[in-house]
Amino acid sequence: MKKNKLLIVLLPLVFFFVSACDDYISNVDPVIDLAQDDLLNTEAQMEFLSKGVQQRFATTADQLACLMDLQSDAMIYTGKIATASFPTFEEIDKGAILPDNATVQGVFQAVGQLRKYADDLVVRVGKVSFTSDSKRISSLYTGYLYGGIARFYMAIAFGLNQNEPGGVIDAGPFIPQSALLDQAVAKMKEALAIQTDAYLKKVANSMIAKAYLAKKDYANAATYAAAGLVSGDKAFEALHNDVFNIYFWGFAGAGRVQIAVNERFNNYIKADPKEAGRLKLGTVKGTDNNTYYWQLKYPDKFSNFPIMTWQENNLMIAECALRGSGSGNALALVNAVRTSRSLDALTTIDVNGIMVERDKELFVQGTRLMDQHRTGTWHLTGNEWRYMPIPRNERNANPNLPPL
Repeated sequence: MKKNKLLIVLLPLVFFFVSACDDYISNVDPVIDLAQDDLLNTEAQMEFLSKGVQQRFATTADQLACLMDLQSDAMIYTGKIATASFPTFEEIDKGAILPDNATVQGVFQAVGQLRKYADDLVVRVGKVSFTSDSKRISSLYTGYLYGGIARFYMAIAFGLNQNEPGGVIDAGPFIPQSALLDQAVAKMKEALAIQTDAYLKKVANSMIAKAYLAKKDYANAATYAAAGLVSGDKAFEALHNDVFNIYFWGFAGAGRVQIAVNERFNNYIKADPKEAGRLKLGTVKGTDNNTYYWQLKYPDKFSNFPIMTWQENNLMIAECALRGSGSGNALALVNAVRTSRSLDALTTIDVNGIMVERDKELFVQGTRLMDQHRTGTWHLTGNEWRYMPIPRNERNANPNLPPL
């Protein structure tokens, strides 16, 4: 009987506490550091999403460029520099890259995220009714341009095996380099078509020309470069105002010297001391008592990273002309670039001379790997990786790819 009375007393208390807990849970403030997906599909959020794409681009561009220069003959890794301690860098330099190389995994993921964010932005724009057409254009331009650049990066930097460049999208089948470059061009042409701003149209034209250059399609490269950046135009950059230029500064520069530049850049300066203006070098004494050179083009962690300049566009037009495409005056175009760097004019120029000028003008900008591949001037012998491998974790998660 006492147990029954106790139960009668306790039951109302239980219901009271359950009811109180329900009220407490239902009245909790909403989460403030997460956004519901559908809430991003508004005109007000397009600038936020666009900046997210640009931020991912800023943290990816110099990272990938540095690693591509390391894999090419532009930069080197040596344990004889006391501050060098990353074996993953050594693998990339020697082309003996393990499928679990953490550095490659990181940059592969970064490029994939850039592609995903850019494509997602285009999809979201299509779900929004804009009151401002300029905001719609700006958002679409960002999505298309950076989606194209991400595909360009995948095409020239990664490979299924040592000599088969290309990439994957959304765990799909392997896409060979040529097809990926076609996708890159198509995306950037969409950016070109939607944009009305004269400068941004020139940026798109120059980037399309660069993709065609990678394909060795010099006729189309000449056509688009002719409508690209010209003398006086500002550089198109990956801005590092609020993110660090980690790789060139942090691993191949003043932050920490692990990656050095090829000695030939110092030899360029020996041959012409005026070259020191565009080939900015620091020195470090190795444990073998030899002098090694490192880049000072990006002197601090907030240095912006150039993606396309009018100087590079000039050199593309000049090269195409020498290869029989377009109508540019190759010597005049090259000398305009040299004049902008306070260098003496050349009296003659040929394709080999263009490659030397590109080597100097595009110093530590990540273009050397592409140039070596398209001109057949690879510097290593044997069956080394000429591209960074699609990592093992991607292969294991993707049923369309053969495992390593």
